Amino acid sequence: MARLQIHPDYRALLEANGLADFEALFAAGEGKYVDGHRNRSVSRLELRGPQGETVGLYLKRRWDRAAGRDWAQLLSLRPPTRHAAREWENARRLAGAGIPVAEPIALGESGGPDRPRSLLAVREIAGPSLAAWLRDPSSRQHHRGHPGLRRMAAEAVARTVRRLHDGGFAFRDLYAKHVFLEGIETPQPRAVLIDAQGLRRATARRRVRDLAALYSTTLVPGVRRTDRVRFFLAYLGRPRLDREARRLARMVEREACRVAGRGRDPNLIPERQVAPPGMVPLAHETFEIGDGARVRINRAFRPHLEAAGLTTLDRMMAMEGGRPYRAAAGRLTVRAELRCPGRKPVAVYIKRHTAVPFWTGLRRAIGLGEPHSFASTEAANIYRATDAGIPTMRIVAIGEQLLRRGRQERSCLITQEVPGGIQADDYCQKTFGPEAAHPDESPRATGDLLSRKRRLIRSIAHLAHRLHAAGLAHRDFYLCHILVRPQGEDEPVLHLIDLQRLRRARDRIPRRWVVKDLAALLFSSWPSPATKIRSDVFTSTDRMRFAHEYFQARRLARSQKRLVRLVFRKAERTRRHEERRRRRSGQAG
Repeated sequence: MARLQIHPDYRALLEANGLADFEALFAAGEGKYVDGHRNRSVSRLELRGPQGETVGLYLKRRWDRAAGRDWAQLLSLRPPTRHAAREWENARRLAGAGIPVAEPIALGESGGPDRPRSLLAVREIAGPSLAAWLRDPSSRQHHRGHPGLRRMAAEAVARTVRRLHDGGFAFRDLYAKHVFLEGIETPQPRAVLIDAQGLRRATARRRVRDLAALYSTTLVPGVRRTDRVRFFLAYLGRPRLDREARRLARMVEREACRVAGRGRDPNLIPERQVAPPGMVPLAHETFEIGDGARVRINRAFRPHLEAAGLTTLDRMMAMEGGRPYRAAAGRLTVRAELRCPGRKPVAVYIKRHTAVPFWTGLRRAIGLGEPHSFASTEAANIYRATDAGIPTMRIVAIGEQLLRRGRQERSCLITQEVPGGIQADDYCQKTFGPEAAHPDESPRATGDLLSRKRRLIRSIAHLAHRLHAAGLAHRDFYLCHILVRPQGEDEPVLHLIDLQRLRRARDRIPRRWVVKDLAALLFSSWPSPATKIRSDVFTSTDRMRFAHEYFQARRLARSQKRLVRLVFRKAERTRRHEERRRRRSGQAG
């Protein structure tokens, strides 16, 4: 049974647009997404008011498990509630305490435990988010009409945060993208909060976390220390920083270092605005939800998928043909070409998962969080790698279906073939190996080849450094999972693929993850039947050059030398393990 609760001030607006019942309002969000996931989406609607005015609102929809009760609340000794209902109630509590918050318009719930759905509609705020405003070049200069615009913005945010804490509330996601500046062009701007589902009781520790979240997400070019001092003075209500204020500022800075990288607005991440040659920036991609929310399709590839009949999960999993690329227990990857009349054919890789390992299924079953399929996990890792400035693959479509709380699944990830990409081990053997054809054996030709080899080593070292500096570990960091796109005399472009096992550290990346990645890279550079390296392509000097580039140091420190020794030991263990495995399977050495 569906029910819809409407704020009295907005009932006439929804009735005038025929959206006064749950089904009509839920369906209005289709195809108007500003953000979307497997079982939730955010859409922007423009409604015509009774007086002819235009009213903007955001519709947050959830379905399946995302619309059910949040059982993780039991850990906090609170009764489990639905996300939409909790955000609705929290917004009303904040408004009752005089704290600026996005006005809730409607709350709706429908369906039983098998197919729950929920929605929450909130009014659009007339102003940019703090994150977007800080990245606007015009905000870095004094506005022509208001010389103290930046001071007023800092003070407006400080007043709202102070009022929040004085009211006994803590905002778990107090990021710059969740703070909007209303009336920023006026002498009295107002900071308004959105996404209030994480509201909690305030403690001293949680107040520091709130300030640290805001601090870390405003570390952008143009934000000066003077702006932060103004914020702290307005927050504390003091004319100057005394000992207590400086102590609080140090605590906030330490906590901000711990939570750095969280809460960024995906639409404002610089790495998503650029792309290597022949690729499309991730920020320009738009995904559409279909097949009962089981499939997400990149709009740029919809004509090709429709021509191939791959717009539903059942058709993706049942597709026949294609050239097998890699097969394992419960997983098959094939290469295929999608042809569409009037368009160029697109080469894609289709990775399908049909089995769940026992321990993975057990982890999903006993976890309080929402289980994720292998396809959606790799798709999320593509976004993480891109955000770290690491080129990777372009997503064409994602399909998934989880059964029995994730103990069974059917999932599919379709990615576009990297144009001109060659596996690094194959590229190294063919370019630098003894069988490579070098008709000109002059010193100049030899020197050019050596320069290409050094550029490649430098590029791979920088890729590994960026990966680990971002707190990421690939966990299958072999040369075959790096694609090389030569760029003539310039540095080659490297793409990292097969990101299903990519992991992100919450704080500092563990040393064992770094050792595992670098040892896998070292092992795959040795001649072995397990790789396409058949000769001593790389020398000890090359490996030492890689270490200097990875650590970005002319001389290795004692701790760095210790790490190098651990990497060699791990690589040697991997080599012995691979030899034993091949002997047991009867494969030739």
